[in-house]
Amino acid sequence: MIEIYFSILKPVETTIKVKRSEFIGNIKKVDTEEEAKEFIKEISSKYRNATHNCWAYKVKNNKFNYSDDGEPSGTAGKPIFGIIEKYNLINVAIVVTRYFGGVKLGVRGLIDAYSQCAEETVLKSRIGKYLDLKIYKIKTDYSKYAEIERLLKRLKGWKIVNQEFMADVKFEIAIEEDKESEIIEILKNKGNIEYLRTEEIGM
Repeated sequence: MIEIYFSILKPVETTIKVKRSEFIGNIKKVDTEEEAKEFIKEISSKYRNATHNCWAYKVKNNKFNYSDDGEPSGTAGKPIFGIIEKYNLINVAIVVTRYFGGVKLGVRGLIDAYSQCAEETVLKSRIGKYLDLKIYKIKTDYSKYAEIERLLKRLKGWKIVNQEFMADVKFEIAIEEDKESEIIEILKNKGNIEYLRTEEIGM
């Protein structure tokens, strides 16, 4: 059974303004609660002069938490966590920082603002599926590399994770388990191929 889950592919920062308040969203892929807490601490320290640093995280085994950080109960942390749930994300932490602009937003306004900022941050970070992939190293010449590229473009279930163009072409390719035999068949007569490791990678 191949374990697959969805998370973000890159950390990003997003800013929106709502009635003069500034909301800054930060997101990061994490693997443990400790990493999530460290990220929250890091962003809260970066924006230590902000009015609020509200957050939510969820990691494997359904471990999650969220905080309103002084906002009215249920108006910040839970809406941020709601976005994590909406997109079925795991191993992710989101911090939404608020600089109060002088205009009160009310309960509904706060929920909408924190949700909007969290959602825009998630979408900007790009969602990918994470699974264990087999990593192979291939060394070939330029003509065979062009042929490999052409053949691989017809298939899904792979990703080039490292490339080096010198006298020869060296590259590492990550392959989904159910595509391994098909792709190895394409590669085997076109250069030196070596299995390196199995690694969790986002696609």
